[in-house]
Amino acid sequence: MNRIVASLLEGNPDSAEEAVARLRAENPEHPDLPMFVRLWQALRTGPPDPGSLAGLRALIESVKGLIPAADRLLAGGARAFLLRWWRTLAQAGVELPSAEAEPPVRYWLALARHHLGDEREALRLWLALCWLDPDSFTRFAPRLPSTILREAWMAFQARADHDETETPGALTVPWFPAWLAVRQRWVARLFHADEIPDTDAPLRALRLLRTLLPLESQGYSAELVRQRRMLRQISPAFFRVYWQVVVEARPVP
Repeated sequence: MNRIVASLLEGNPDSAEEAVARLRAENPEHPDLPMFVRLWQALRTGPPDPGSLAGLRALIESVKGLIPAADRLLAGGARAFLLRWWRTLAQAGVELPSAEAEPPVRYWLALARHHLGDEREALRLWLALCWLDPDSFTRFAPRLPSTILREAWMAFQARADHDETETPGALTVPWFPAWLAVRQRWVARLFHADEIPDTDAPLRALRLLRTLLPLESQGYSAELVRQRRMLRQISPAFFRVYWQVVVEARPVP
């Protein structure tokens, strides 16, 4: 089996096929044989062509089928083996921007970005699910590979569950990106203004934070006061969170 693993990690499908055939001849009932077959066949054929939305979905299904086998059999080499699939998936997201509108597809596009080291783009894609499909984000959040998002989500839920000063349900899932942005200010700059709908209160607050948060580091001004007032008008409950985290926690000169 070591020869199979080495061949897969070397990217040598012919050698991998020979090693798999040897394992099948020696031990046709080996429990890992079907997964080894899946990996060498994938190595030979490569990622499916995602030239359309249907092709992109097929690519995602391909990745889904490879991840358990790669994690089990290749251990630390799984990431390198799957790199071609992550790159293809990320490029497909660039070429098919409308695919981001489908929450399950958006989740996998973000996962590809994460595995390619583009953490901020991954967070942008994942966080937008908070308003595009809050139920999907709630399902995905506990198992996201981003430590920042997982830990922040746990803290957000803990506050919602235990903060008796808030109206029940005041800060629902769509508030999470704005809640995170007041703690990690760069989060507000992940989004372009035109990709945040100017509709519900959580999104209006997030749009406002893109200009309000930089003002906080520029000293007291009439514009700062005006934008703080706007945030309070959008949501008194969220403004209290903002004030506690951004203003009251500021170091005293």
